[in-house]
Amino acid sequence: MAEELAQANRNLQEAQAEMRRTERLAALGQLTAGLAHELRNPLGTMKTSAELLTRKVSQENEIAREMAGFIASEVDRTNSLITRFLDFARPQHLKLEKADITGMLDQAIARFEREQKDAGTNVSVFKNYSPDVPPVRFDAQLMERVIANLLINAAQASPPGGVVTVKTLSDENEVEISVIDRGSGIDPKNLENIFNPFFTTKPEGIGFGLAIVSKIVNEHGGRITVASTPGEGSVFRVFLPLTFPPAGGQ
Repeated sequence: MAEELAQANRNLQEAQAEMRRTERLAALGQLTAGLAHELRNPLGTMKTSAELLTRKVSQENEIAREMAGFIASEVDRTNSLITRFLDFARPQHLKLEKADITGMLDQAIARFEREQKDAGTNVSVFKNYSPDVPPVRFDAQLMERVIANLLINAAQASPPGGVVTVKTLSDENEVEISVIDRGSGIDPKNLENIFNPFFTTKPEGIGFGLAIVSKIVNEHGGRITVASTPGEGSVFRVFLPLTFPPAGGQ
């Protein structure tokens, strides 16, 4: 009974964290869409002005031409970031098809392994698929993006020569996909924030990868959880419903 109560408490905490995350994502999505629209016009003016300045300034004025080039390149970088904001804010139009989840996983893993090989890293993937997982409705392209992102994060957290495990399970209600690493783990104080936009511990990151992952899973009527121990590794679990909500997807 004590174990059942403990499990029920963990489930409740996960559900509450998921609700808070969903509310934050919805509010941020609305804010992002409006802000991005308002920023596009002045950025366009800045880019046009910088290009005009480059054409008008004499060849001898190298500093002015260099500054104009900096302005144009930074405007392009900002526009690219705004595009990513909009991709996050817009609802996804899911192309749902009922299929075997392992086919999608195999494709995501194959692409990950090719990219890892090109990058010169040697993290390998171990497949632990349950033979009893039934077909489920999902958008193959978007879910492949989810798994690829989780694999990349797992590889980055893993030591050289490490192994990342992809595991599947199912019950009467949902299919579970787990991505497991034995890497550095996640600081407990960061666990509730890792799915939030702009939250990142990577020097070059902007904090959109896991936020988009969470959004895609939510729009499938599913959920994503994480369990991690610093120094021992992390387990990301994606749960997809066997019966997709009637209001979800297109």
